[in-house]
Amino acid sequence: MNLTALWFVINLFFVASFIITLFMHRAVTMASQHADDTRRSNKLRSIRNGLVATTIVLFIAMSAAFISNMYMNG
Repeated sequence: MNLTALWFVINLFFVASFIITLFMHRAVTMASQHADDTRRSNKLRSIRNGLVATTIVLFIAMSAAFISNMYMNG
């Protein structure tokens, strides 16, 4: 698998993860506005924080793959 294909696959997962993170942030915001169930709000918040960490790791991997691809292919 060449570096362009690797970058494309990582980019695909990064964009999907970013979109899911945005929807998860919306769910956390809506749950915090309806403060009747704090356990659900805390669970959603921890899931969102995990997704944010995953998105950051995928962004770093995508950037590294892009820079490597540009270095190898000019």
